[in-house]
Amino acid sequence: MTTMMRWQIVCGMGWAFGLTVSLSVFNNGRAQRTFDPISQLHPCNHQHAACGVGLEGIEVDANTHIGPPAWYTPDAPRDATVIVNYNGFPEEAVLAFDYAVDIWSVLLTSDVTVRIDAFWTDLGSGALAQAGPSNLHQNFANAPISDTYYPAALANALSGEDLSEQPDLECTFNSTANWYLGIDGNTPLGTYDFVTAALHELAHGFGFIGSAYYTNGFGFLGTANIPYPYDHFTETQDSVALLDLPNGSQTLGAALTSDHVYWDGANGMEGVGGGRPRLYAPENYQVGSSYSHLNETSYAPGTPNSLMTPGLNTAESNHDPGPALLGMFVDMGWVIGGCEILEVEMGDQSVCNSDSDTYTQTLVITYQTPPTTGLIQVNGNLFSLGESPQTLVLLNLSSDGQAVDLDIGFTANPECSVFIPQAFTAPASCYCLTDLSGNGFTEVQDLLLILADFGCFVGCEGDVNGDGATNVEDVLAVLSAFGEICS
Repeated sequence: MTTMMRWQIVCGMGWAFGLTVSLSVFNNGRAQRTFDPISQLHPCNHQHAACGVGLEGIEVDANTHIGPPAWYTPDAPRDATVIVNYNGFPEEAVLAFDYAVDIWSVLLTSDVTVRIDAFWTDLGSGALAQAGPSNLHQNFANAPISDTYYPAALANALSGEDLSEQPDLECTFNSTANWYLGIDGNTPLGTYDFVTAALHELAHGFGFIGSAYYTNGFGFLGTANIPYPYDHFTETQDSVALLDLPNGSQTLGAALTSDHVYWDGANGMEGVGGGRPRLYAPENYQVGSSYSHLNETSYAPGTPNSLMTPGLNTAESNHDPGPALLGMFVDMGWVIGGCEILEVEMGDQSVCNSDSDTYTQTLVITYQTPPTTGLIQVNGNLFSLGESPQTLVLLNLSSDGQAVDLDIGFTANPECSVFIPQAFTAPASCYCLTDLSGNGFTEVQDLLLILADFGCFVGCEGDVNGDGATNVEDVLAVLSAFGEICS
């Protein structure tokens, strides 16, 4: 059974507009019943994070700019298809939002089209924008964690099918904000970079959002007590998982306002260079900002992981999601970058086979989202697709003591490849080609055998250089190796 919760909302930062909520239970894709949940389960009634996560404008010029990821180019493969339904957007804002969407479409991987509802309206107050998933799904096929509400776009990507007919996420942008709508990141003083805001809000819709909320000293976690993927990786300063704290307790409330909430996922931690990414959890709980952002003081404007802090300064632009956010997405289940060969490890290498003067080399190849058809090729040798990490054995390699380059890829996707120069070194030859007599070293007898075969062009015993004939080159090869002892 798959459960889908859909919020038809535009809310956050402590208010809600035109709010309706419905909960539908799906079984094999068919709705069995639909009802209004009781008010206690209503997310917005408790200033729930999932109502929509806002971005606050900070009227202090930062004068910083971070460009798009290095691998984002006009010809880079797009690993996700995104369709946007624009509501009230001016043309320049559409172009800027399309640019932000395109950056994410290069980074995220999904075989299911992502559908976005984008709104351009007066939000009032100081919120620049807000966003969140429109649907949540649990216990679908391939769900990494059971009994967990996954945002629709991520659930669809993991399951490989569209789990609902509704849009996957909603973004709302304040039409009265002093936006800079260019895409070059050269944000003028006193203006807010729209592309940065769009990248930020899209990240919330794609899954950078937790379910914890705080009210009157008490902390709560979960929608109908069901957590989100994000919640499974949050913990206190003392490494106690928030999910292990009593739900609806002052203990959880104190943690959410401790200024010390952290992310313990391995990939997120790698994204900050070790340690734990620090989340935004100020003593004065901020509805729509607390918990579902990175800490503002830890990741200041102009630093690589500043995109997901709760505030955007004027004259600040950041068009790169940053390693912490991408790592946190990987922890939650997203595949970043589409088909990619992640690692090639050199395995066992055999000794030289004295019968053929060859050896074997084992490789362990780790990859993600490979093509569903075709083969793996390594230096022209073809292998069937298996499961990553996959062990391959290269056979009958020449024992010549030379460094070997590796050219590895997928026949069905030539762009998904890697070239590794001097990946390993072949063992030395286990016999001398110039030792025709087989006595262990090159000497006069070998020279005489070549001269006896001189002029041969077919099946030549004196062909030591492998050109098919016994000729002057073979004589010179023997003279060059004269006196050497074969290993």
